[in-house]
Amino acid sequence: MTEGKRRWRRRALWLACVAAAIALAVLYLRCGRGWGTGGGGGTGAGPASAPPAYCELRMDAAGLTSGGTPIARGDAVALCRERGAAHLVITGDAREGDVRALEAALDAAHVATSVSDPSHR
Repeated sequence: MTEGKRRWRRRALWLACVAAAIALAVLYLRCGRGWGTGGGGGTGAGPASAPPAYCELRMDAAGLTSGGTPIARGDAVALCRERGAAHLVITGDAREGDVRALEAALDAAHVATSVSDPSHR
C-alpha cells in the first residue's frame, strides 16, 4: 500500500470518528440521558401519584372555584403557576370583568391557559 493511500485512509477514519462524535453530542443534547430502552431512571412514582399537569378553574356568577372549592384569584394564579398550565371553564353568567382580570393575572404569571367558553374572549 502506498503512503498516499494510507494517509487518505487515516484521514477518512479520523473524519468518520469526528462525525460520529458530533452525532453522539447532538443526540445527547437533543434526547438527554435516556435512550428510550425503559431501564433506569425515574423516581418509582407512577402516574396515579402525580398531580395533573394543569389546574382546572371554574368561573361563574358565584365566583372562582377549583375542584368545587372557592379560591381567591391570587391563590388560583399561584396554583396554576406551580402546575404550569390552567384550564378555565367559564359559565354564561360569569362577570366578564372577573374573567378578564383572571386571564390577565394568569397571562402576567406566564401560565398557559385554555378557555372552554369562547364567548368571553
